[in-house]
Amino acid sequence: MTMIPAQLATRRLWMDLFDGTAAAAMPRTNIKEKKDAYVVETELPGVKKEDIALICERGVLTITAKADEAKDTEEARYIRKERPEGEIVRRFALQDIQEDSISAKLENGVLTVTLPKLKPQEIRIDIE
Repeated sequence: MTMIPAQLATRRLWMDLFDGTAAAAMPRTNIKEKKDAYVVETELPGVKKEDIALICERGVLTITAKADEAKDTEEARYIRKERPEGEIVRRFALQDIQEDSISAKLENGVLTVTLPKLKPQEIRIDIE
């Protein structure tokens, strides 16, 4: 069976959607919930610590990073580019965060942000 160009383009689009290329513009992220904290792990290969900004406001964690743009050279050109480049922004809404105790580290291209949960306050109720 011979495919016409429109069929080839459609087939390629679907292949890209299902092999993850469409989501390549956003770095892959895992979020774990522990008893006392949320842990957000985001892949940022090749991004330097000074090119990352973290903001947590009203339970929304915003990760902004600047990934260097790869350039084609006369010797080589890209056939496929899946790594994000330029400015990357991800936002995650999490509840009951203790915003003044958030910590983060960048190790081996993975940004790990630990967001401690607020401790529930026990309220004693007097009985009349």
